[in-house]
Amino acid sequence: MQSPNQMISKPMIFDEVALGLSVRGVPQEEIKERVFETLKICGLYPFRNWPISALSFGQKKRVSIASILVMNPQVLILDEPTAGQDYRHYTEIMEFLKEINESLGITIIMITHDMHLMLEYTDRAIVISDGHLIADDTPARVLTNERIADKAYLKKTSLYDLALRCGIESPSEFAERFIAYERGLKEKRADG
Repeated sequence: MQSPNQMISKPMIFDEVALGLSVRGVPQEEIKERVFETLKICGLYPFRNWPISALSFGQKKRVSIASILVMNPQVLILDEPTAGQDYRHYTEIMEFLKEINESLGITIIMITHDMHLMLEYTDRAIVISDGHLIADDTPARVLTNERIADKAYLKKTSLYDLALRCGIESPSEFAERFIAYERGLKEKRADG
């Protein structure tokens, strides 16, 4: 859900993350081990005995994600994972999700209205309009296709507008190259 406050039901971090395992009858020692490992993955281990009320909004999002990850899912579905986040927190949560996808091999499905997020962090875009699948392609191709964008009421990316204004023949290729360049810059900054 967009707000972690709508998902969290326990006052303490450990108890919230352990809840799904507890209701499934997992033995206490295994629960403790799996919860601690998941909290480490989510960067929350130092807070394992804290009340959830002491956490920031972004940390609460991580707790709600941890409560699902602890059950070893194959797919994680997120509704607007960056809603209400400034750029720094937006980047932190998306880099965290990228790490989960890459290190744990979990498929992440995101519902989003943030077209730049889709371009920057996803490999595949599925567009549904009026209950029908109208596109399944790369984000750059979806967001530079006027027919798809108009039919699904999507905002075309500014990269598309720039490509048109500059007379670039393939707006989707331009968008893909721009995003690849931007990703490369981020990786260089992360490597230090």
